[in-house]
Amino acid sequence: MQNLNISLTGPTRLVYEDIYQVFIKNYQNLISQFLEFQFSWLQQAYLTMNDLDKYNILVYLYKKNFVSLSEIFKFKSFNEFYFNPRFNLEKINVIEISKELRISKETSRRKILELQKDGILIKDKKTITVTLKAGLLQKPNNTISSFSKILSNISYFLYKEKKVKKFYDKEFFEKKIKDRFTQVLGIFLDYQLDYLITRKIITENDMELFFIFGTMIYNQNIYLKKNNITAEYRDEWWEFLTRVGDKKGLNAMTISDLTGIPRPTVIRKLKIMLKNKDVYKDKSNLYLFIKGKMFRDMNKLRLKNIERLSSTISKINNIIFFS
Repeated sequence: MQNLNISLTGPTRLVYEDIYQVFIKNYQNLISQFLEFQFSWLQQAYLTMNDLDKYNILVYLYKKNFVSLSEIFKFKSFNEFYFNPRFNLEKINVIEISKELRISKETSRRKILELQKDGILIKDKKTITVTLKAGLLQKPNNTISSFSKILSNISYFLYKEKKVKKFYDKEFFEKKIKDRFTQVLGIFLDYQLDYLITRKIITENDMELFFIFGTMIYNQNIYLKKNNITAEYRDEWWEFLTRVGDKKGLNAMTISDLTGIPRPTVIRKLKIMLKNKDVYKDKSNLYLFIKGKMFRDMNKLRLKNIERLSSTISKINNIIFFS
């Protein structure tokens, strides 16, 4: 891909439909990168705080700050923002956080108190201050790098299909995202939180259970990728993903090692999914997800996600090239 003969003409304004068509035509390639991105996001989130709901609260506060800057036509570069990443949010309350992130009010209060004790947040009446310590936790270099890889590959497929006149590599997108950091991240975090919360609802608001189920999806997709199995995006890909065949599942210890979630918690969540007939355990105590209610609900969201992701990428690309 790097040896591609690249035109020197300027960028082309990208429309949602072009990105959507590229995504469905190259689904196995792009969904593999996307699943890797989401797995890495959740892995890093749990590693950072050992609590996905607390991490989501912090991400939500960053999103609110970035969006508020965009609303007054301001933005900060990556270096400008992290020179002093402390910021205040006024008129924000527990009820709003609870509603947006699908966390009970009692749990929201408790987790905000824990973030205060950790020195990550300062709460004074209706003002929340996100401190310098949060900035150290949240510096998203890996997120920018991984998402830039997706943007670069979409750029390649668009160029290949002659939808644009030039292909841009991952390093180009990394630089451009950092140049308009708060503006781009405001759009991305709005998408990312919606992606996570809609899936959390399917698992009865259990982020750890979603992470474990998602890890099995990620694992079973690796099997398709290694065996060069390609499938039409709407029905075939999801069908192939659930065919057990000679796929190797994951045991509870491996899931714990991959996610960082303690093994007893992993076992407890797997038992819930076994009871609901959402996963299968073979004779070797390896788990795979199967066609259950969670499977069907996730598949509906998967198809909608292609549209939402294509729209988000279109917005980010046009900010990068035309703002």
